[in-house]
Amino acid sequence: MTPENKIYIADKPTLDAVKAKVDNISASVQEIAQGGSGGIAPSNMIKFSAFAGDGSAKLYIEEPGDTIIDSQVLSTIAGVKIMRSETGYPETEKDGSLVIDIKRENFGQYKEVPYEDAGLANGTTYYYAAFPYSDQGVYNRNPQNKAEATPKQYELYGFDIDQDDSNPATRISYPSDVDNAEWDPMTVNQSSGAFDLGRWANTFFMRSIRPVMLKYDGTVDYELNHDDQSFKLDGSTASDISNTAYGGNAMVEFPKMYFKRWQDATGQHVRVSNVQIDTDFKCYAHMYNGEELDAIYLPMFEGSSVSGKVRSLAGQTPMNTQTGATEKTQIEANGSGWQFDDWMNAQMVTHLLFLLGKSSDLQATFGRGHYDGGSAASSLLQTGQLKNKGMFYGTNGNASVKFLWLENYYGDRWDRKYGVVYNTAGHILTKAYPPYNTDGSGYTDTGITITGTSGGYISKTKMTEFGEFPIVASGSETTYQPDGCWWNTTQLNFLLWGADCNNGLRVGAAFHVDAPFSHSAWALGPSLAYKYPKAA
Repeated sequence: MTPENKIYIADKPTLDAVKAKVDNISASVQEIAQGGSGGIAPSNMIKFSAFAGDGSAKLYIEEPGDTIIDSQVLSTIAGVKIMRSETGYPETEKDGSLVIDIKRENFGQYKEVPYEDAGLANGTTYYYAAFPYSDQGVYNRNPQNKAEATPKQYELYGFDIDQDDSNPATRISYPSDVDNAEWDPMTVNQSSGAFDLGRWANTFFMRSIRPVMLKYDGTVDYELNHDDQSFKLDGSTASDISNTAYGGNAMVEFPKMYFKRWQDATGQHVRVSNVQIDTDFKCYAHMYNGEELDAIYLPMFEGSSVSGKVRSLAGQTPMNTQTGATEKTQIEANGSGWQFDDWMNAQMVTHLLFLLGKSSDLQATFGRGHYDGGSAASSLLQTGQLKNKGMFYGTNGNASVKFLWLENYYGDRWDRKYGVVYNTAGHILTKAYPPYNTDGSGYTDTGITITGTSGGYISKTKMTEFGEFPIVASGSETTYQPDGCWWNTTQLNFLLWGADCNNGLRVGAAFHVDAPFSHSAWALGPSLAYKYPKAA
């Protein structure tokens, strides 16, 4: 019984007092159904929402409990009828078409897993109303118990950036043309690390991103438990997440996503969909040699060196103090399709985080990460610090951060990335998908240059179809996009990403093109990604 459905009144209450309490619960709109035997209607729905699908609407339903006064049951709920109409919200349990009649014994069935109302027409708005009813046949007809959905072939989410607004918390907005136009951002409690996805849990990407053990040949062996990756999905069978003898790696599967990125006089714009709505939507992160991939795999952990291979496993020391060539050799020792994590992957993750958090300050939204105090390889954190946490975890402390099951995607140690180099002319060159090389040949010259102070905070970016590149570093730790940016033009520089535990609050979507591919350091290493077409 939920507390809101209980009424506590003084001893020897008057009839008027009881009536007032009952009216309070029933929101003054409870009615007796035709043919009913009288009595009190149930309370309002706890939750009732509709989510558009392709030719369907997905209904999330949480039913009320019984109505009780001083331990006396005034109204026993028997069920909930869901009605649907195309002309407006049903006003009574007899209006429109019956979608489902949920009996008491099935309550809670659609709280987390939605009921799918299928066979609907895309582009048509459907209006739903929920009518809880008692065992006496009395219905609650409160108009609050309503929802609507307009099925369509695709899901579309997005955000806009006002580059003139220096406040990271207000410069990102949700435009009117996306499904999330009126949504709240997700939240991460910076004290406890707890997170609340809100309506974002129902999006195509959040439903499909999952932690897995991926074999060397690119086959998913099994899914990991979402709350504790030490176990398989069942939550009781131990996983191989720390097993160095296992023939594969702990990875995160990302479904195909199409991004449209551009900027104009009104600002910068990012849209993401599960289908290619038009030719401006690109799935570059999900491509190999021009071929689209249904899924790609990003590293759950920073790469470590185990028996001559770069691995993504828990309980290891992050690889460091090696040249890019050594890292490349050890990555490719895993087999075909294994590569350095790359720029388009980082842009996919960063823009999903901007979208989810509605802020360009990743640290303030998702956790600071291990950002300070490092001085040597011994400062690096052992992988798997957060293996017993859920999809997101972050605090305002100087510690590991986790989002989308990616641990320390920023902070702790720089990650070398494929896909971007900075040449001696001061131009950013990029390649959208593998196979890659390390000398920049065949890369697209964007013509984008970086100005400001190397080592400063990003204050202005350029949005292109190939991602969002920093162009000015003249900000601060609390303004614009408060992530660090480093560059020089003395040689061809290879992209490093995320920053390390000696860079303070400049960690995040930090951009470093200040060192060649051969550069080695204690705070620099590789991380794995897997992208490869499936065999025919």
